[in-house]
Amino acid sequence: MFHPVFKLSDALHNCIVPDFFFNIVQIGAGGNGGYLVQRLSKLLYSLSNQNDKFYFNYQIVDGDRVEKSNLFRQPFIEQDLNQPKSQILAERYDNAYEIPILYKDDYIESSEDIEKIMRNNRHHMRWNIPILLGCVDNNATRQIMHEVFQNTSTIIYIDSGIDSVDEEGSKESGYSGQVVCGVKIKGKEYLSPVGSIYPNILKDKDTRLPTQACGEQVVYFPQRMQTNEVAALVMMGYLNTLLHDKEIVSHYTNFNARTMLIKPTYIVKEQLEYE
Repeated sequence: MFHPVFKLSDALHNCIVPDFFFNIVQIGAGGNGGYLVQRLSKLLYSLSNQNDKFYFNYQIVDGDRVEKSNLFRQPFIEQDLNQPKSQILAERYDNAYEIPILYKDDYIESSEDIEKIMRNNRHHMRWNIPILLGCVDNNATRQIMHEVFQNTSTIIYIDSGIDSVDEEGSKESGYSGQVVCGVKIKGKEYLSPVGSIYPNILKDKDTRLPTQACGEQVVYFPQRMQTNEVAALVMMGYLNTLLHDKEIVSHYTNFNARTMLIKPTYIVKEQLEYE
């Protein structure tokens, strides 16, 4: 069955490929984010070596440091303990693939924090395309990223979210998740971001930023490594077609890492009325 495809060049009025500069900012370097770095860095390495006119910046942002509990489901080893997650991942895959990966070992506390990072990465090219990657476990940060999406004229925002294991530790819990791709080009919203698809994210008043949780009793609901890895793989599906083909084939994708069900919601032609 044929499904409409969002084409970046059509939205930018047939802009030629060398005019694209992908300004990638990833928020979160834990479960979903750590496995995403592994795969995205290899894709960037591959595209850079196949095409000398492929331009990108990649920056990882996270204020967390590696803790003992992270070793069981996140891509870290004992030698990484007590070091910033963003620094460990950036330096590891920068060295492995010899591509520039930047990092910032701070938490995001406002939309201005993200906007400043995106401005600092800009190159003087015709089309600088910010790609905001959300790999966080709290809706407070998603609310900030939603604000960035609303404030930015041209942006692609891909967010991954997964369910945690419930309080009873049910063997069926903790496997579900979704990846949502929001797109806005030259002020026109083509694909709605995660906060619009799942409005409870924006209505969540109990959520806290990592910096706001200090001194409070935080209930820890663990995640499953398998779910983190599937979330990263689904995000990579979006990033592969976006960076390689300059296209997006589905709006959002729901998945279950236990049953291996992956269900995309495809783009409809009404979303592709290019101006």
